[in-house]
Amino acid sequence: MLPETPTLVFTLPSIHDGLPLDCRVYHPKSLDPELLKNPQVLEELPTPLRLWRKHAAVVAHPYAPLGGCYNDPVVGIAARTLLDLGYLVMTFNFRGASGSAGRTSWTAKAERADYMSAVGFLSYYAHFLDPFCRSAPADIESAWETSTPDIPILIMAGYSYGSMVTTQLPSLPTILTKFDAPICLSHAAEIRLRAQHLAEGQNKILSRIRAAVITPQSGRSPRKSLGLRVGGEEEIRPSHEYKRGFSFDAEDKIRKGVADLMAKARKGNKRSHSSNYTSTLHNGEQSRLGEQTRDEQHKQLPVHECLLPIPDRMPASPAYLLISPLQGPIKNLATMSFLAAFSPSSWKPSGRSSSPKPSGPDPQGRDTKSSVQPDGLVSDEADDKLTRNPTLAVYGDRDIFVAARKIREWASRLDRVPGSRFRAHEVSGAGHFWNEGDVAYTMRDAVRTFGRELLEGTRGPTV
Repeated sequence: MLPETPTLVFTLPSIHDGLPLDCRVYHPKSLDPELLKNPQVLEELPTPLRLWRKHAAVVAHPYAPLGGCYNDPVVGIAARTLLDLGYLVMTFNFRGASGSAGRTSWTAKAERADYMSAVGFLSYYAHFLDPFCRSAPADIESAWETSTPDIPILIMAGYSYGSMVTTQLPSLPTILTKFDAPICLSHAAEIRLRAQHLAEGQNKILSRIRAAVITPQSGRSPRKSLGLRVGGEEEIRPSHEYKRGFSFDAEDKIRKGVADLMAKARKGNKRSHSSNYTSTLHNGEQSRLGEQTRDEQHKQLPVHECLLPIPDRMPASPAYLLISPLQGPIKNLATMSFLAAFSPSSWKPSGRSSSPKPSGPDPQGRDTKSSVQPDGLVSDEADDKLTRNPTLAVYGDRDIFVAARKIREWASRLDRVPGSRFRAHEVSGAGHFWNEGDVAYTMRDAVRTFGRELLEGTRGPTV
């Protein structure tokens, strides 16, 4: 399972409505403070564990109304497996799960936005996390080497309901577009600046340890406790049940850090538009605007009213991991989408044409063709990203929620797409909860093989 003490515990606002979501981040061994104190031990580790190359993964949990949350054992197995391979791992609670605010939506639209918020944070956190100072002298010990591959990997994973939301996500470039130049005080800007603030805090802590090891100082030692809790506290219990509280002091600190970044960015941006990032504080009226209103006014705002794109941010290569994916009637039931057929908005008065609207640009030049169906589910774009990028679906042939035949048909359809990079792994005797005999080990091995193949480049770059 995952370590009892995460590296970071914090909250993020969902880009859907600003609802706070509980999040955790786990650093791999290459960023482990204890190993950094012992360069010789670190040097003996395999390269993927010795050198963090900005590979990361986010893992989503099962259905919250049935008890699903980031403490789920299957989520823990998948996340720990990727962590042990050298990935930086993030888990989070959807709205209504465990300590997160709100409640589960009927269409999963809000949960998609929750997941996109986590992806946006992780992408920028990985970018800003640079504790080994790339500008360090060339003769620095090899233990602190920080060379990175051309394109880091970002795995988007989910189990059960979490896998369904994962399949419905837009493509990674589409997600990250929301964070490229967000309006200040928008939820997307808050997420991006929180990622920067937390990463820079970790950079300072780990850099101090590295400096202490390279240049020992008598009578002084690095900090022993390096876990950082932001926007929440935890009490670890033997039963692995978690009681969440709320630390106002920690939340105040992160808000102050974000505000400082905003002020510095605004000042720098007014001097030059070539800065890496920028932001400013809006007045009270602007801060109360809804996301749609902000988006509409985005183009009219002065440049210093938005965060500018980061020119040197390295794009990530997306990959997808689906454990016990939902297919068939259970997929519609999980999103309550069958209610759409009986909603008043779907009734058509007699005499009114029921022919679909043509797709393509409307008179304002906007594309009316959408990958979101009337019931809120994503169709073409979802399947397309699963076949164009490395994807693994792991499922059991005794799943009580989904007939193996349904998953086989779905997997076969995706596998037959020319050039498809989708693969399915069926585990004999495994049910939905992976608690029959040794099937959990089989699932873990499949995840490990998939994660290792991505690191070794055997699956090639993104198409």
